Amino acid sequence: MELSRRIFLKGMTALCMTKVPLAHAVGPKPTLERVLTSPWMANQVAITRQQRLFLGLPRYSSEHPTPSLVRQSKEGILHPFPGNSWNNWKPGDDGSEAFVYLNSVHVFNDETVWCVDQGSLSAGVFGEQYSKPAPGAQKIVQLDAKSGEILRILRFDDHILPPGAQLNDLRFYGSLMYVTDSGLGGIIVHDFENGKTIRRLSGLSVVKASDKAPPAMLAHVKGGTTFHPPNSDMIEITADGKWLYWAAPTGPLYRVETRILRDVARSDAEVATQVETVYDNNFSGGCAMDSEGNVYFSETVTHNITVWSPTGKTAVLVSDPLLVRPDGSFISQDRKLYIPVKQPVKSTTSHGEQVSNFHIYRLDLPDSVEGIRLGHAVTGENEPH
Repeated sequence: MELSRRIFLKGMTALCMTKVPLAHAVGPKPTLERVLTSPWMANQVAITRQQRLFLGLPRYSSEHPTPSLVRQSKEGILHPFPGNSWNNWKPGDDGSEAFVYLNSVHVFNDETVWCVDQGSLSAGVFGEQYSKPAPGAQKIVQLDAKSGEILRILRFDDHILPPGAQLNDLRFYGSLMYVTDSGLGGIIVHDFENGKTIRRLSGLSVVKASDKAPPAMLAHVKGGTTFHPPNSDMIEITADGKWLYWAAPTGPLYRVETRILRDVARSDAEVATQVETVYDNNFSGGCAMDSEGNVYFSETVTHNITVWSPTGKTAVLVSDPLLVRPDGSFISQDRKLYIPVKQPVKSTTSHGEQVSNFHIYRLDLPDSVEGIRLGHAVTGENEPH
């Protein structure tokens, strides 16, 4: 869709790069900084070694046009990326060569940008006719972080993505890509070396959302329809590639050895017996993992970023009332944790106009928190061919 001059100029004037100290828990806790303000709701943030920052912008409202993916300029301005028809999709258009609904944006060791496009919109907001992806619309897109060139588009057939499946997020280790399906529940493994793809644990209990979420959250009204938590959603892989972790927003956090998951001689039921339940997380919108295997949960209703350690210990890294609905966080190469927040902040312009903006925060990771040693970014060491 064409961005109106009014919307785009509003986005440029709303941006800021000032560091604003915020309240934080007493003790040796890091301090949050507000580093970016966006006129569009961001659920994902990613940044390259060269400090090129990207935001993933899901289409959450029919009244607020969004370019889906933006990159921050050196001047602090957000520009649609790659800045052509990929960002101009609108309901009714063909979605095979455009962003429809980005749910994940990530940068790995190869310094390119990987996007997960679910290819469909909320039925409660946009209508039932747009709630199912058109052929080719659900896809994974890889872009050059500098030029915006489309390097790769991955689409899967009905065997890997049966009706009701919904690509959610992805992580790499070597030539292997692991993707969650938050629709039916499942884990997809794609090997770039041989081009083979497998679907594991489809619809089993270990990839389903639990019913333990707070009633207020499960009764949340979204676009006029009762909110149903996604199934397997968040996904992380350890720096050595040994363990794959995943969780629905409701939890719990599961893990399995990747060698077992990839063993096609084992049935899904056999693999499920090797899946471990490791942590009963609070309702969370997103997470990140560091090189020590710690998982950082962006808790939706507690205002906390909570760290779970493989030792079983947990600690609140930071807590602030401004962290309302934090989502997909990202650990940069210089050990900063970036956190997008989906709660709009309303303000009035000098012309008396009411606007809603969305903030992105960051904090410097300390060496440890409450005895948990914290690591650095997990890049996936991916070199897909």
